[in-house]
Amino acid sequence: MLRMILAMLIICASSLPAVTPMSATLGLVETVPAEGSITSIALEAASEPYTEEWLDKYTADKISFGEGYSAFLSETLPLENAIAGKERNGAVALRSLADGTVISFIFTDGRIAAVSPSP
Repeated sequence: MLRMILAMLIICASSLPAVTPMSATLGLVETVPAEGSITSIALEAASEPYTEEWLDKYTADKISFGEGYSAFLSETLPLENAIAGKERNGAVALRSLADGTVISFIFTDGRIAAVSPSP
């Protein structure tokens, strides 16, 4: 009898749809971003310290971007244990699981064009 109940539970559980992770802050969470996507670029950029090389590697306009966001990003990056929300309108919101910091990267042509401290 117990085996039959266990078998039924396994069959029922295997037919359930996959659960998409959610974040109260970000909404749907991207668990496996596609290689080269803005989500994967955002996660990579957020995991590195903010430096001159960071500007060269990730931004659309190094001079304007640096003038606008250097103070904020110098204090914020790198994010520890970051998760990413689903891409929306060319932007990706990230949240640090270590301290709750939330930032959004806004992209133009695959490069970061702007930053917002919240989604």
